[in-house]
Amino acid sequence: MGLFDFFKRKKKLDFDINNSSPIELLGNGILFEEDNKFLKWGTPIKDLSKSVELNEKLFADRTVYHWGEHKILNGLSLELTTTYWNHREDSVYKMFNSISFSVAGEEAHKYLDLISKHLESNFGEPKSKEVSDTEIICEWIVNETRLCLHFFEQYINKLNFEISRL
Repeated sequence: MGLFDFFKRKKKLDFDINNSSPIELLGNGILFEEDNKFLKWGTPIKDLSKSVELNEKLFADRTVYHWGEHKILNGLSLELTTTYWNHREDSVYKMFNSISFSVAGEEAHKYLDLISKHLESNFGEPKSKEVSDTEIICEWIVNETRLCLHFFEQYINKLNFEISRL
């Protein structure tokens, strides 16, 4: 706690986390449902790390934060990360504006099916869907938040699911 942190007002959420729909929650951040921890969009990662367990890995070109496995979006359990690329201007202050899940190999097909069905049941059909021989991209826009499911083949099957604030 810094010298002047004592004088800062704690910001309260404008809504009730427990009685909000997934659509309303996504407009404000991500809820880790099993322990009721809410990650508000636009909050510095440093501040979020005070209330949520977070592992930081530094690489030459990026910093990856591992949130661990959590239930989000009405029960979808995934191993979540957030990546900040050193060369990108929006990574300087490390504000929380995205969270993602990635998997490769045989599991990619399984998670593609699981996540897409879960998103369709909670948010309806994707806003856009592109399908080719080696790639599937589905995108939902929910309350100023983009949910992008990207399945592709690059030597092996890979899946990336990213939730990002627009």
